Amino acid sequence: MREATRELAAVANARRLLCCLSFGSEIDTWQLVADLLASGCELYVPRVESADHTLTLHRYPCALDTLSFGLRQPTAGVPALPATAINSTIDAALLLGLAYDSRGYRLGYGGGYFDRFLAGRPFPAIGLAYEQQIVPRLPTEGHDVPLNAIVTGQETLWPRR
Repeated sequence: MREATRELAAVANARRLLCCLSFGSEIDTWQLVADLLASGCELYVPRVESADHTLTLHRYPCALDTLSFGLRQPTAGVPALPATAINSTIDAALLLGLAYDSRGYRLGYGGGYFDRFLAGRPFPAIGLAYEQQIVPRLPTEGHDVPLNAIVTGQETLWPRR
């Protein structure tokens, strides 16, 4: 998985990546994060701002808090990448989820944070998944944003629109 992700052109050519930090039964991104940092990549990780339902991005490594359900995210007060600099800073986003479909849609944890964040972004969004997380079709709503690719341990899926 790590090798397939790093070989994907959007990741291999990226200098600055957004990468989710895994928790629970998600694909483990912690070693991928370590590998990317060791290769000189600048990494940003998301923080959920529940008060206004947005995501902020923080340069990693940084101080992390562990939420009640196990997710680790940047501690409140850690400097964030200014919202106006996101499009010119991030080269690609590596995201996690519960399920994905052949059209590139991702089922997350129900807050819509990533769909709102990804809407209109110029950089590619890539899902990281286990094979069994790929389903024929997920229900979607008008605000859902499809991913550009989904990488599993077996293959890279290029969504059909």
